[in-house]
Amino acid sequence: MDILCDTSFLMVLVSKPIKQVDKIESQLGRLDFLVPDIVKDELERLVEKAGPKRSTLAKTALELAQAKFKMVKVAKAQHVDDSIIDYAIKHKCAVATIDTNLRRRLIASDVLVLTLSKDRLIVANPKPKQKNQI
Repeated sequence: MDILCDTSFLMVLVSKPIKQVDKIESQLGRLDFLVPDIVKDELERLVEKAGPKRSTLAKTALELAQAKFKMVKVAKAQHVDDSIIDYAIKHKCAVATIDTNLRRRLIASDVLVLTLSKDRLIVANPKPKQKNQI
């Protein structure tokens, strides 16, 4: 299953070890993480403009994304979140995010959402209405 990652998820992913990835994969199948080009751009901006700690996290997240994840082009929208939602709906993929507002919007759009809780990867909405997403 393709999982589109947003900036918040990648930043947390490199800051602490994530548990239960195997459990999620046993439920959903193999997870293939995708990084939108706009998220890559956002991370590059954070490397340049954020304070020392966030800048280092962004740099590490960018290195991880480029080394381990597949980069994808997404249609530009007014806001990064809009592009992520549009891509997820069009390509029937899940989204990994920590962002509460984005998570709510994705759930409202019947997109499967992965998030982190107590350093564990969890499915935020286990039963999306669209059956073809699982």
